[in-house]
Amino acid sequence: MIRKIIQIDTDKCNGCGACANACHEGAIAMVNGKAKLMRDDYCDGFGDCLPHCPTGAITFVEREAAAYDEKAVEENKRQKAAAAQKAAGRLPRQRGPQRVPPACAANAPRLPRQPDAPDAA
Repeated sequence: MIRKIIQIDTDKCNGCGACANACHEGAIAMVNGKAKLMRDDYCDGFGDCLPHCPTGAITFVEREAAAYDEKAVEENKRQKAAAAQKAAGRLPRQRGPQRVPPACAANAPRLPRQPDAPDAA
C-alpha cells in the first residue's frame, strides 16, 4: 500500500537518538550510531519524531510500505516492558556501604563484651 511514512537521511543524522526516544511505537532504533526505521508496520505516520530531530534528517515520504499494525506495536511494547522489568529484577539492590570484616576476624578469639562505664556526674 502507498502511504505516508518517515524517511531518515543518514548523512544528516548526528546519532543523538532523540527521534528514537520520541517514537512511541518503537519504529526507530539506533544502529551503528545512526537512526534507522526498523519496521514500516510500526510507523504510524504521525511524525512524533520529526520535531525532535535537531538536524532535520527526518522527513515524510509517500511510498510503498506495510500498513501500520497497532497489535504488533502493542505486543512489542509489552515484550520490551517485560524484558526491562526482568533486567531490573536481576540488578543488585543498591545499599549503603557494607562493612566487611577482615579475614583474620573470623579466627580471632571472642572476648566477652565489657559493660559501659558509669557516667561521672
